[in-house]
Amino acid sequence: MSYKISDAVAMRFIQIFQEAIMLGVDGADLMRQVRLVVDPEDDSTVTLDPQYVSLVEEMHRQFLDRAEALKKEQDSQRLILEN
Repeated sequence: MSYKISDAVAMRFIQIFQEAIMLGVDGADLMRQVRLVVDPEDDSTVTLDPQYVSLVEEMHRQFLDRAEALKKEQDSQRLILEN
């Protein structure tokens, strides 16, 4: 049987490409982590596994938290240098 990929899978592949560039990591490693399931509404399509989606959302939350912490640290250092 052949399968199509859902729009969610296509968007995740694009997102992985962007993450690899921004983070300087090997995109192949991120691609290997993708988990797919047969779409319950269309058995000819595969879509992202809901547990995988949760993991990606958590990873993105951690990235944003770390970026915010780095920004605060940088702003704090800037204030010290300006005074």
